[in-house]
Amino acid sequence: MSRAAAALLLTALGTAGRAEPWRMEEFMISGWGAPTDDVTARAFVEAGFNTVMCKAEHLELCRQHGLKGIVLDATSEFAAERQGDEAVWGYYVQDEPKAEEFAPAGERLAAFQAADPTHPGYVNLMAWMDLKQYFATVKPWFLSYDYYQWWWGPKNHFGRLAVHRAAALEAGVPLICWVEANADKRYEWGEAGAGYLPDNAAKLRQSVYTALAYGVKGIQWFTTGLVFRAGGELTESGLDVQGINAEVNALGPTLLGLRSTGVWHTEPVPEGAPGLPEGGRVVTASAGLVIGELVDEATGAICLLVVNRSIEENATAVLTLGEVEAAVEGLDPEAGVWRTAGVPDAEQRARVQSALRPGAGVLLRLQ
Repeated sequence: MSRAAAALLLTALGTAGRAEPWRMEEFMISGWGAPTDDVTARAFVEAGFNTVMCKAEHLELCRQHGLKGIVLDATSEFAAERQGDEAVWGYYVQDEPKAEEFAPAGERLAAFQAADPTHPGYVNLMAWMDLKQYFATVKPWFLSYDYYQWWWGPKNHFGRLAVHRAAALEAGVPLICWVEANADKRYEWGEAGAGYLPDNAAKLRQSVYTALAYGVKGIQWFTTGLVFRAGGELTESGLDVQGINAEVNALGPTLLGLRSTGVWHTEPVPEGAPGLPEGGRVVTASAGLVIGELVDEATGAICLLVVNRSIEENATAVLTLGEVEAAVEGLDPEAGVWRTAGVPDAEQRARVQSALRPGAGVLLRLQ
């Protein structure tokens, strides 16, 4: 199907009222892999996943366990029969296309989205691709990319987050990213001795929370083979993934409705990253923080996701927040409820103090 024909079909479907266009309605927690039976399906659910990359033959299994599938072997004909199907997240098109593969990937994606405008075609990018060319050629409904900082080196982690954040905001699409499911880089290169590092949990947590501070709407773990053993038993790193997923699942419903409006770092500021501006809403002398500013698109409330950038040391984030009209609240990730974190003074400033484990973050809401 040509791009023009796909576009015409998409318009016709929307105009006829046969299907509502896709919008991201749930914070994604996914991974490369999928269950194949009830035992492994329960393991995915218990580990906090809500989306998997499955074959069509396992879609009904996913449905029975409340999982959504990115269908790996779907056709346009298959997609046309799945409009509005709650078990479908989307349809796999391609992973890490090269620039010369953008055009054919765009054609396949357009065919899927024309056949079923209620679910997107799925393409994931390598972290260094030309995003202007990608959006102009492929026209995706979301932006997904991978950069594995603990396998490839953390120097470019924040730069890649910044570039993809900016591109997603400009295009008005959700941003999702991949994170390695075990921080031992020997897994990436197939080296002997790969196992479980003492700082694994802190590294994975830092990757996830810093991505959340940059406004991502989905975390994808590579691979679920590093999360589960045969039969669905969790590996040591899988236990870390499960714990992080539980926190993200508590934060996700709120994060999904927030739009990123700024990201800053406190000293020592990583190379190429923005420092905290003077005279801004946030004043702090606390070192080693990432502070993401996000606005609630429904209420206009300002939120701050404050992250301990260190993977080695606990941090105490002490912030003075200006222009505060009511109590500052912090979201308790275990209970999923907002609790008072600071009260404004006569000058509409509030002092907030939060203890953060290595790599951890806290979500604040200013009234």
